[in-house]
Amino acid sequence: MKSYKTTIHTENDTVNVVHHSTKIIQHNLVNKTIKLNNGGWFSKTTKDRMNEYFNDSNLYSFGVFQKKGDWFVLTPNNDHKNALPYENDMILEVK
Repeated sequence: MKSYKTTIHTENDTVNVVHHSTKIIQHNLVNKTIKLNNGGWFSKTTKDRMNEYFNDSNLYSFGVFQKKGDWFVLTPNNDHKNALPYENDMILEVK
């Protein structure tokens, strides 16, 4: 992932994606979980970085999208119609 003001690094068993100074993704490779946090920045760029990480990690069933100003999260268990409302620090299982 090469993006402006976005870095990716690994600490122990966790891949961290940092956009500006906010850890927007913490992917624990052992527990197989991803923690999302936009730091209060509901921006297109933050959402794009999250989706870019999902795609780069072959997690194509996951995604973040916006509808009528609200953010939603797709997982393998739901679709756009039944998407989860986005919450900071939500944890997704990525089996």
